[in-house]
Amino acid sequence: MFWFSKRRLTTSFFLALAALGLVLTLGWSKPANAVTARDYDELEFAPLGEIQIPDFERYELPNGMVVYLMEKHDLPLIRGSATFKAGEFMEPEDKTGLAGMMGEAMRTGGTASYTPDELNQFLEQRAASVETSLGATSGSASFSALSEDLADVFSIFAEVIQQPAFAPEKIDLLKSQYRGSIARRNDDPDDVTSREFRKLIYGPASPFARMVEYSDVDNISRDDVVGFYQTAIQPRSTILGISGDFDAAQMKALIEEFFADWTPSVRAKANVEVPQAQQQTNGLYVVDQPQLTQSYIHIGHLGGRLDNPD
Repeated sequence: MFWFSKRRLTTSFFLALAALGLVLTLGWSKPANAVTARDYDELEFAPLGEIQIPDFERYELPNGMVVYLMEKHDLPLIRGSATFKAGEFMEPEDKTGLAGMMGEAMRTGGTASYTPDELNQFLEQRAASVETSLGATSGSASFSALSEDLADVFSIFAEVIQQPAFAPEKIDLLKSQYRGSIARRNDDPDDVTSREFRKLIYGPASPFARMVEYSDVDNISRDDVVGFYQTAIQPRSTILGISGDFDAAQMKALIEEFFADWTPSVRAKANVEVPQAQQQTNGLYVVDQPQLTQSYIHIGHLGGRLDNPD
């Protein structure tokens, strides 16, 4: 007992010495002075910096695909993204989740020339990436590569967009993952709040608020995934943007080689319009989940559209 007490006293003694040394070094701090609040029109701010828009080039291919190029040579890297005017608003109500599943399977399902494993290995060996996804109102396919690997990676990127294989086993895997997500979706209070908030704002039948159910997953087949791709992904609804360490003339030649002959499927929709939305309700709503130890609060209302002139 004495040894433990002595050690405790000795430790306290050295802590006291350390604290005293800190005070002697820094000096006693002065009490903080409260800042007097000023009216908003008395506040002064430095002038805003001038907006510097980088130089870029825009042009359009004969098939309707719009291209933006911006050279940036500080690092030997090139990044690009193809944005599609397509999304969950185009999927049938009894197959909710089809758009997201197609967006993932474009990349994970391999291509006409590469199995999923071969595609993964090809990219890993070059420290490159190609990713795809589809959201509520738009989708994207992106790539990242070293400058020296641009030609190889860009050819894969183009093939993922134009010739996805949608390997059946990858579709089955995605369906299994979707079922797992449905089973766990009440475990996170933030997910619950976001889900119910969208239903209140848009209404449960809106494509912006629908939830994937087990019946939806069961209704989706590989043919549905392929059919949705053929309907939604097309050059005239695609914007391709590329920036990084490239020569514009060489980049244009690659784009011409891999995208100029891209033609839409006969199933592609000529005009795709995002549906209008109206706020369905307002008020105070509570989702009681007593088994959870956290709470989340969402407050808001329906905002404007991105194409609003204001």
